[in-house]
Order: sequence, then C-alpha cells, then structure tokens
Amino acid sequence: MEERRTVQKDMVYAALKALHNHPTAEQVYAYVQQRCSTVSRATVYRVLNGMAERGSVLRVSNPDGADHYDHQTHRHFHVCCDRCGRVDDVRIPEPGDILGSVQDSCGYELSGYTLLFHGICKECQQTAQDRPALDHRNTKLS
Repeated sequence: MEERRTVQKDMVYAALKALHNHPTAEQVYAYVQQRCSTVSRATVYRVLNGMAERGSVLRVSNPDGADHYDHQTHRHFHVCCDRCGRVDDVRIPEPGDILGSVQDSCGYELSGYTLLFHGICKECQQTAQDRPALDHRNTKLS
C-alpha cells in the first residue's frame, strides 16, 4: 500500500532539506512553525518518526541527547559535538565485512549497524580558545 502524501509531510521533508544540518525534531518544528503556525509539534514528531520507520529519512540516534534527522538516506556515518550537540556527516569508506565479523564473534543474526563518532566541533574549539581561562591564583573570594 502506497503512503498517502500530505501537506504536513511535504513541509517536514522540505524543512529537513532546507536545514541540511541534521536537525532535531524540535528544530524541524521551529522551522515549520515559521511557515505554517497551524502545524502542531505532535504532527511534526509523528511525521518524522513515520518517515524514519519507512526509511525515507535517516534517524541519527544520539544516546546523549535528542535524535537528529537526515534527508540523505544512503549509508554514511556521523560525528556529534559533545558540547553543542551539532551533528555532521563523516566521509569515510564503509568498513569491510563488519557485519560478518561481528556476527561471527558474538553469534547474533545482525540486521544493521550505526556508527556515531563523538568529539568537539570547530566552532566549539574556537569558542574555547577565544574564552580567556580563569586564573584561580588571582581570584579573590569575598
């Protein structure tokens, strides 16, 4: 059965493409709200979850924060900033037969995998460099 196309689904997908920065559901909602105030938060979340379940968008699960969404569904990897939560694509070749290796070593029948790198993005690195360090030796307590 073919999925029904709706204005809300089109708006959510257009927001994902326009934002092209792996937005969270809340960021997609804010974008959609600026264009159509009648679309509810629940609708945006429901549409994103449905699209992710059907594979028309990619959900980038972040165990340390909100999930992010990607309109690019081809196999690729991501890196998440530990300070600001930003998510970016990582352009590396796909590891060889990683599924076969893991399956052989643990006995699971695997259906797939995700790979999420963590680090500090360039902007957060720059912000940390620009911020003067607090010198505790010269700090007076009242």
